[in-house]
Amino acid sequence: MAKPFWMKANSGVGNNLKSYEQREDASDAQLAIERRDRGDRRRPSLKGFIYGLFHGRRRGPRRAGNYISHYTDWYDVKLLVLSLSLLLLSCLDAAMTMKLLSFGAVELNPVMNELLKQGASYFIGVKIAVTALCIVVLVAHNQFKIFKMLRVDILLIAAVFIYLGLVTYEFYLYILGASPI
Repeated sequence: MAKPFWMKANSGVGNNLKSYEQREDASDAQLAIERRDRGDRRRPSLKGFIYGLFHGRRRGPRRAGNYISHYTDWYDVKLLVLSLSLLLLSCLDAAMTMKLLSFGAVELNPVMNELLKQGASYFIGVKIAVTALCIVVLVAHNQFKIFKMLRVDILLIAAVFIYLGLVTYEFYLYILGASPI
């Protein structure tokens, strides 16, 4: 018969202890430690994963003192709108950049200029992927504060307005370049 987990050599705190039913001299503290030493009974399952996708429970911080920074399972619709707006504006920026480059414009960002030398599809793919990754990180940390004063969701709003200004400027350049002078 196999040894119980609390008597195995690598089981940690209770490796030399008998089970608490067999010990006559065990104190309550030792029994509590031994009971705590038992492994987690929960097992990951596909059913639990799917349930957690649609029924997340954490909408705020777990403890009252953690209002400065905490993760949540549920996000505001505002974050979805901001995220999709940023992604759409990034796609529009990439398309406008390609159009302006066909008119003879020059990419001023040296990193993006190197990506353009690799090809247009590579440039667009990396630009969208980096933007999407940044959006995911910012949304996951939306309740955090940067430098203890600026919440990340405010940063998302600022990014949308900055991108909106950039795309507006690119449309202005497009109108100037497309009109016959």
